[in-house]
Amino acid sequence: MRRHPLTRRLRALVVVGAAALALTRAASAHSGHADADEPAKPPTFKLEKVSERVYCVFGKGGNVGFMVTDSGVVVVDDQYADVAPGILAQIRSVTDQPIRYLVNTHYHADHTGGNPTFKPIAEIVAHESVRPRLLDFPRVVQATFPDKIHALEVELEGLKDPADRYRIALSHDLDLMHFFLDSMKDFDPAAAAPPGLTFDSKVTIWLGDQPAEVFHLGPGHTDGDSVVWFRREKVLHTGDLLFNGMVPFIDAQGGGSAHGYLRSLDQLLSMMPPDTRVIPGHGPVTDIKGLQHARDFLKDLSVEVDKAVKKGLTRVEAARTVTLTTYPDVKESFRTVANAVLTLYDEDKGRR
Repeated sequence: MRRHPLTRRLRALVVVGAAALALTRAASAHSGHADADEPAKPPTFKLEKVSERVYCVFGKGGNVGFMVTDSGVVVVDDQYADVAPGILAQIRSVTDQPIRYLVNTHYHADHTGGNPTFKPIAEIVAHESVRPRLLDFPRVVQATFPDKIHALEVELEGLKDPADRYRIALSHDLDLMHFFLDSMKDFDPAAAAPPGLTFDSKVTIWLGDQPAEVFHLGPGHTDGDSVVWFRREKVLHTGDLLFNGMVPFIDAQGGGSAHGYLRSLDQLLSMMPPDTRVIPGHGPVTDIKGLQHARDFLKDLSVEVDKAVKKGLTRVEAARTVTLTTYPDVKESFRTVANAVLTLYDEDKGRR
């Protein structure tokens, strides 16, 4: 099997606490390795206390949050299958209370790959879109991605300038599609461990007198995003509606929307008190200012793309020319600014 540059990029992402996004447990075999023949290295976990009852675990994948109560534990996301036992061990280093609930913030495997580990001990909760994404969407990937990959490869053949921002964005898209498709080849629905409890807009999990409010604000990162608000602790887990310090990933293939992403951030900012602590899907724990900064980045980028569309620029021209030099702290990882520009551009053109 051909190895793709994405695997090298993923190694860097793991170092900063952000893993590539994939769809099944098989993705964990690719993440964090520069070469498929290189021996797997055990993940390094970091446990951070965010409030009196809420903790964050950093490892290999999306950030895990959990709240400890006298009536049990609720966990948010579980990273990959191969590191889920380590996540469980981190929780057990804090408490021996039973783990009652696991919330999946969306379907990507760096947030759901550990479901089989948690399924025997916890009720898995997610938005109603997550279950079909885990059970049915892999077949869609198998059926449609080969043609999409071929089309991208043909287009890339005609783009020779290695510094071309559009070419770099397409290369990232191609790597990501290869990664997703490779991860689908051994898909086993029986091993997916989808959520057994799903909801439409909001559900509140009560552990004693401690609420964990789980709600869906609409398509954003994917079509099934959930955020978890530990109200009495004043801690918000955003899932991948926040990539703290990096360009966000809008999974259009998975029902995501750049403008929906922005609307969700606006709604969160209007709902949360100013002293809220924020656990992002990737990156360090932050606060409302960090959430506001991510929103401002995407809003300003949206404005620039809208200007490009009104000027009559093509999507290629927009990808090559629209930049945001005022946000040097927002880093490009496996998504570039040009990738976000293309997503915004396609949505803008689709609405006209």
